[in-house]
Order: sequence, then C-alpha cells, then structure tokens
Amino acid sequence: MKLRKRNLKRANLITIERKNKQVSEQFRSIRSNINFSSINSEFRSLVITSASSGDGKTITAANLAIVFSQEGKKVLLVDADMRKPDVHHIFQLPNYTGLSNYLIGQIGIEEMIRKTYITDLDIITSGVIPPNPSELLGSEQMKQFMEVVMADYDVVIFDTPPVLVVTDATLIANQCDGTVVVVRAKKNEMKDIVKVKEQLSFAGANLVGAILNGKKQRKDSSYYY
Repeated sequence: MKLRKRNLKRANLITIERKNKQVSEQFRSIRSNINFSSINSEFRSLVITSASSGDGKTITAANLAIVFSQEGKKVLLVDADMRKPDVHHIFQLPNYTGLSNYLIGQIGIEEMIRKTYITDLDIITSGVIPPNPSELLGSEQMKQFMEVVMADYDVVIFDTPPVLVVTDATLIANQCDGTVVVVRAKKNEMKDIVKVKEQLSFAGANLVGAILNGKKQRKDSSYYY
C-alpha cells in the first residue's frame, strides 16, 4: 500500500511524467507569465499558497520548481508547510529532519538540503512538525535562512499553508519577490479569494496573480492548471 501511495504522489509531477501533454505546457506558460511579470528585476523568491487546504498548492509548487529548473536555473523548493507537509511524499524523500529542525538550531543548512533526480532542483523538507510553526517562520533564524538560500539559488519556491487557515504564508510572503495563489475551480468562493488578497496585501506581499486549478478541459476528464 505504501508503494502504491508513493506512485500516486509521483504521478502528480506532471511536468516530468507527461512532458508532451498540454497540461505540462500550462506550467511552462505560468513560468513565462511569472518571468514577464517582473518588470524591473526577475523573481528569485516565490511563495505558493492558497485559500484553503486541498486547492493544489503543493502540486503547483512542485511542478513550477521543475519547469524553472528545466529553464536551466538552479532551483530550491522549500516545504514551509510545517503543519501538513507533503513535498517529501511527492519526491519520495525522508522527512526526519528539515526546516523546523534548522530553525530550532538542531542542524545546519547544508545538512537539510536534499538533491533530487531532477537536474538543478534541490529540496528542503519541512522536518518534524513543531508545536509553534508561526513563531518559527517569523523568527530571526528564518530571515537569515532566506538570505542565505536566496544568495545560493536562482529561484527559491516556498510551499506555504493556506492563507485563510493560519498566518504562516503572510510571514514569508512579505520577504519574497512574489506570491502566487492557487484557486480551486468550483471549490473556492469569490469572497474567500478576496480575503486572501486583502490579507496578503495587508502583510506587504507582492501578489503576482492566481492559478486556476481543476478546471475541466474535455469530456475525457483531463484537467489543466
């Protein structure tokens, strides 16, 4: 059963498993739109978040990280969702130690960076789930971490918890170049998306735009982002 679960998670890496499909091209289009959105300077740090859980933010973050690495950039994907982490499942990585362990001083940055089978893509998993994620993400240690990794990588992507559930996303978003919100079709209500926009704006985040996820494309039940 565990093996089957891993295979299902791996199948979510659309940009690897379905390179020639239209759904993969959607992610490349999103990458291009993000690049074109940076008028004065390119986006080197991005927060991927959503209004609520189950909207597809982690899958989006993972596939965006892949298409940025396919562009020849050195990319780091950070699982900053220390409440319901999922990045390690998708990439089939251990999660005994990670970001949370670094933030409490147990390990160094180099010890938590994990190489992947994808060229130019590294990952930092969430680590052990702590009792105080918001305090850790808002700490001075987190600011120092972001400064270090942003100097070492061309693009750093943070997968964060939903905005309307906890404050974690806003704590990171105001320190990054841009924030992208994943919206689930037929699930998220407009009033909730407006609240997300308001909270991110109040926190000083640079909202780049939104990605519509789960929109039915054809009668064969395929989907695109």
